[in-house]
Parts: sequence; structure tokens; C-alpha cells
Amino acid sequence: MKSKTIRGLQEIRTMSERISQTDNPQRKYLTLAMLELEKARRGKERISASQRVENIDRRVAEIQEEQACLLAVAEAELAKAESSDGSTATENTKAGQGFNLTY
Repeated sequence: MKSKTIRGLQEIRTMSERISQTDNPQRKYLTLAMLELEKARRGKERISASQRVENIDRRVAEIQEEQACLLAVAEAELAKAESSDGSTATENTKAGQGFNLTY
């Protein structure tokens, strides 16, 4: 009596064996679709990043303008104080005490 060999799942022949994974047209279309989605997502990320850079640049410009205004006001007050006293601020300070600002 001849024994029958038991076949498993690996021995079942299918049509998928005839088409390699690299030549599969559906896989190519799926890859193209995935690449297009990634391209769209990266485009949105790029726009968002450029907007963040623009916001940062705008804020840096605002900070520089505010600093310039504050320095101009401080210089004007110093010039006004010097002209009203008739002497410089360094003459009014005692040696070793430093410079006093009032707020």
C-alpha cells in the first residue's frame, strides 16, 4: 500500500504565481498613488514651515524696532537731563557707586 503525501498550503497553485511583484500593474499604481499623497503632504509641510519662518522674521523685526525706540527714548532723556543740569552724568556720580536709573 502506497502512502499518500499530505499537501499543505504551500502546494496550492494560484494565479498570483504567474505575475511577479515587480511587474504587477496594480502595485505600480498603488506606489504612484502613495508617492502622490506623500508629495501633497510634504507640500503642506513646506508651506507651514515657510509661514512659521515668516512669523519669526516678523517678530524679530518688531523686537528690533522696539529696541531702537527704547534706546532713542533713553538717549533723549539722558540728553535732556544733561542739558538741564549743565553737567554730565559722570560728574554727578560718586566714584565707585555706579550709574543710577529711576523708573
